[in-house]
Amino acid sequence: MDINKKVIIITGGANGIGLEIAKKFVKNGANVYVLDIDSSKKTLLNRNNINFYCCNISINLEVKKCIQEILLKEKKIDILVNNASKQIISEFENYREDDYIEIMKTNFIGACNCIHNVIPNMHSGSTILNILSVHSSKPRKDKYAYDCSKSALELLTKELALELANKQITINGLSFGAVNTMMNSEWKRFPKLKKIAKENVPLGIIFEPQQIANFCFTVINQFSTYTTGTIFTIDGGRSLL
Repeated sequence: MDINKKVIIITGGANGIGLEIAKKFVKNGANVYVLDIDSSKKTLLNRNNINFYCCNISINLEVKKCIQEILLKEKKIDILVNNASKQIISEFENYREDDYIEIMKTNFIGACNCIHNVIPNMHSGSTILNILSVHSSKPRKDKYAYDCSKSALELLTKELALELANKQITINGLSFGAVNTMMNSEWKRFPKLKKIAKENVPLGIIFEPQQIANFCFTVINQFSTYTTGTIFTIDGGRSLL
């Protein structure tokens, strides 16, 4: 896919992995629109030719309004990257319904809201990439809501691939392991946790957000025309253990 002049929407693009994805696509000539609740980054993003819309993607009406405003400028949407995510770390005995609902509304329902609103404005050759996790299929403890939300999004990716194929719209997922992001900020306070995470990866790799952005770009640029319903797993072998 020729990225130049393509219109891409990235959720959760104000920080971390999402920001690096946005910068990567801008560098390659795309018209980038970020949906995020962190409006403090608006000036920084605009300075980098990244269009910012303050949007809580878990609220369908907010998503619909943002998509409508983008379409007034662009008339079409070529690419959607569902990246926005939240996580809580807690033993299940400390389960709180509100926490789980919040995680599912952002990570899964938010992605559904975005997909539902962009599909009518996509065309043959458009593509969607859902950012997943190796733990959408690999069990672990204490991050239940996050992992289950990613598992739901993984299955949705495969099922929507069947529905969208007749429109020649592809949808894939990118699954990866441990990354140096705010979501793993406890590593700064407890370096031992980072050491343990690294030891759990056969290749001993802890990814940087820029690397995930490169993977995202490659999947969309090189493979999105030829595959749909595929989960690209790039995890240093983490899923093997």
